[in-house]
Amino acid sequence: MNLSIAYLAQGKLYLKFHQAPVREFESQFGQTVQERMLQTQQRKAWKNRGLMEMMLPPGVVEQMQQQPEAKLNVVISSLCKGEKGKLIYALEAGDVGGIFTLEPSREHEQRLFHNADFQVGYLSFHPEREIIACATIYRNGIANIAMMPLNGSRPHDVTEGDSIDLAPCWIPGKNKALVFQSAGIGRNSQGYVCDRAPFSIEKLDCDRQEITTLVADPKYDFLGPRMKADGTLYYIRRPYRPKQQVNLLRWLREILLIPFRLAYAIFQWLNFFTQIYTGKPLMAAGTRKSLDRKQMRVWGELITPEMIGDNKFSETEAPAWVPRSWQLVRQLTNGVAEVVAEGVLSFDLGEDGTIVYTNGSGIYAIHPDGNLERLFVGNSIEFVAIVNG
Repeated sequence: MNLSIAYLAQGKLYLKFHQAPVREFESQFGQTVQERMLQTQQRKAWKNRGLMEMMLPPGVVEQMQQQPEAKLNVVISSLCKGEKGKLIYALEAGDVGGIFTLEPSREHEQRLFHNADFQVGYLSFHPEREIIACATIYRNGIANIAMMPLNGSRPHDVTEGDSIDLAPCWIPGKNKALVFQSAGIGRNSQGYVCDRAPFSIEKLDCDRQEITTLVADPKYDFLGPRMKADGTLYYIRRPYRPKQQVNLLRWLREILLIPFRLAYAIFQWLNFFTQIYTGKPLMAAGTRKSLDRKQMRVWGELITPEMIGDNKFSETEAPAWVPRSWQLVRQLTNGVAEVVAEGVLSFDLGEDGTIVYTNGSGIYAIHPDGNLERLFVGNSIEFVAIVNG
């Protein structure tokens, strides 16, 4: 394999350069935030040690002190190719998130921007103008397309409205234009998000200050668009599934689950105060992992292998996480669309026309001559990017 690949799996960044083995990158910034959180927990535990010993039996106190400290979850949520072989990635550590650059050869990390007001993700770098496009995701459910220069000033939104705008990608060339996916939000009478419209693909021309709809269909979501310099458009097409209305059986099931959820809520309440006073969970089994190995979150939704149903692939070594209906589509300038691959979670385009994509378990390359090659097999792969090649 002559390609250099970077990919995300369960919130971690992995690098696969040519024939070298896969190696994991750990963010120094994320480790620093984790250490500060542990130190804060230990200080609180020392201050409240006397109160804990007075209120709880000695055996319980000793058992709690033997439990490991709860670590802050650090997640790398997005990445893209930067300048001169560098990578640009978005990181989340609790309420703090930011954008960083990485030199893979030296594993040198540089922070460009961080804040606790909103999350950033879905990065794309414009090499000619040295501008990073991203999505700014807010707590009220909306997401806007934003831009920031490479020098690291705060991202500023360029789209607005009650919508979810994600996955911006610059169109190659000197023009300042990009494509992105967008969906309107539906809210209930209390103002909470209850549903969304299908994702369409939009083109934003910054020089003309206009937005044009390129692809839209009420039956499908169109995700992760990428456009070549000649106007050829690539995207993932999947069936649109609105949130289903509550039926009688589902309503009865929810009623039966109320006692169990109440018991779980009481346990979590006790576990919360235990961590506040001791810095440790009530019991080791009560700690929550970032993601179960049989589920992951992609395109803002929870993905499980069970959602494939009867639409499975025959391959067992690298089973797909999504059904065949998740299709990688190439749309020519005349509007003709053709399916390139099925069961696609994420993809990227190389400068030579190579397409690299993942089905969640394996990473594949479609070379310019049309040959399909499986590069390697992984686990819970949610995003893939070409570093060079």
